[in-house]
Amino acid sequence: MQKKILKGVLASILLIPSITPANAALDAPINLDNPRVVAMFGNDIDKAAWSGYLYSSRIVFSAAHSHYNFDSSGNLIYKEPGIFTVGKPNSSAKDSSGRVKVVKLFLADFKTIPSGGAINDFVIYVLEKDLVPMVPGKLITPEITQELVEAKAEVEFHGYGEYRDRCAAGQSPPCKKDWQNPNQITSEFPRKNVMKLSPVLSSWMDSQKMSEMANERFISDPQGCPGDSGGPITTIYKGERIYLGMGLDAGGVYACGAGGSPRNEPNAFGHFSPVYKHLDLLRDAEAFVKQQVSTKSKTEVSITCVKSKLVKKVTAVNPKCPSGYKKK
Repeated sequence: MQKKILKGVLASILLIPSITPANAALDAPINLDNPRVVAMFGNDIDKAAWSGYLYSSRIVFSAAHSHYNFDSSGNLIYKEPGIFTVGKPNSSAKDSSGRVKVVKLFLADFKTIPSGGAINDFVIYVLEKDLVPMVPGKLITPEITQELVEAKAEVEFHGYGEYRDRCAAGQSPPCKKDWQNPNQITSEFPRKNVMKLSPVLSSWMDSQKMSEMANERFISDPQGCPGDSGGPITTIYKGERIYLGMGLDAGGVYACGAGGSPRNEPNAFGHFSPVYKHLDLLRDAEAFVKQQVSTKSKTEVSITCVKSKLVKKVTAVNPKCPSGYKKK
């Protein structure tokens, strides 16, 4: 039963928020307080497909499950279009101005576990150019994480996901998306949910699953909606906003009718892969950005070369006229 619950949510959409324990993501309020919340776009330019966190001017953190499924053998299957873009922080999903294309993806060791579900759900994008000027964000450490977990600290989750109930009266989840129903579209602006870190795993998790997920971090009373996946989980620590990880994988959640479980499931849980596990990916992404900047700094220029009545235009980093030609 527990494998079915977790796999069902992973297969539909995993994200997770909550303002109150009961159906918290439904009608979650629009909130623009976090200046690093971005929307990801695939084929449809007016609808956010999933969400992300702008770590720096051209580096974005998000969810691996937004890009990959698993086959029956646990192998990754890429599912997204070849080109996707990132919108400006907190911008409208209907405003395509200023969006920047993703040119590189750095994937964590996203994998299934024998007891069901997946771990290390994390990916880093590098953009073609700066989205907006942004200094690197403050990241959680293992020491701060432990402190927050022990305190059952409140954390915030922002995302562009659905925010209305998919299920009509009398329907049982999972309820299919009805594209004709205006309630069942992703939010135009990011919405905020508040949840708590939990030091205790769900009561229906056996010792095997607890062992396999020992390095994941857990959220109590999770709720969420499709499209919020990859949005940032953050909190204010000693006066600074810090990033914990992407939101969110889950088990036993209603997920606005998409998750397959009834509302208010008492054993529902959410989990995420803390960012400090993936600093190697971040170093690789930052190295790639440096290479981008270095290459761009070698700007090509054009000169005009003439030979009698013949004219040639030469473009290069250090352009020179061909033999017999003179620079005009």
